[in-house]
Amino acid sequence: MTPLSSLALSGAGEPLFCSDVHLGEECPELTEPFLAWLDEALRSTRTFFILGDLFHAWIGDDLLDQEVLYPETVRAARKICEALKAFTQTGGHGYFLAGNRDFLMGDRFFAQTGLRPLAEECLLQFEGRTWLLCHGDHLCVDDKPHQELRRKLLSLEWQKDFLTQPLSSRADFASGLREKSRQAKTMKSDAIMDVNPQACLQRVRDLNCVGLIHGHTHRPGRYDLAEGLTRWVIPDWQALPSAEDKNKDGEAASTYKGGFLRLQSAGPKLTALSYPASLEAPQ
Repeated sequence: MTPLSSLALSGAGEPLFCSDVHLGEECPELTEPFLAWLDEALRSTRTFFILGDLFHAWIGDDLLDQEVLYPETVRAARKICEALKAFTQTGGHGYFLAGNRDFLMGDRFFAQTGLRPLAEECLLQFEGRTWLLCHGDHLCVDDKPHQELRRKLLSLEWQKDFLTQPLSSRADFASGLREKSRQAKTMKSDAIMDVNPQACLQRVRDLNCVGLIHGHTHRPGRYDLAEGLTRWVIPDWQALPSAEDKNKDGEAASTYKGGFLRLQSAGPKLTALSYPASLEAPQ
């Protein structure tokens, strides 16, 4: 399925965006809170966007054929596919823009969800304005090692070779890559791992947009670029250990944070969520 590089919304209500949920083995506690939120979210909108990194790792659509490797990822994916398919089969419109963790989402995933794939950059026309949508990591231009790795992993030749390997080999590669990433982050400054403001401004200018909507950085908020142009970062999702709260075994319980962005006629609106203090439905 050919990814869309532009999209015009008309009469579709206010679109809702999420990003950087990172479901999977590294944070299984997030699966149920996110699924509960997703159910409410899909009831509140007719247009739903995922701007990458829905899963912490995705090594091919054939992951869904088994439950031995990445069982939490598979469990979450099957439930999400079911929810999104019901949404798109009843008139909802859903779109997926790949992140640096789930760029191997393929035609099978899109068929099982009814989502349409978006290109690395997609121009969204809404209420007479044009917004630039992306995951965001391609704008972290100061992180040279990441950009070099990114070029390799997005190569069609590399992906074709990778997907012919046994699933277990792909899982081993992904695990090793994540460990290298964790180690590399300890050696990098926060500024280097963030998007480059000038690069963002240049893309927004070049494409005649009013602003940029993205994820990836885990630094949600509104950021002013220049000339009235803005950059909006969608909230990420994560589990946070709580020293104050204990579970029945006396261990530290987890609290959760997440959020979403709703694009309104007046502009984007960010909503932060927290668990278990609240499980807010999108307003």
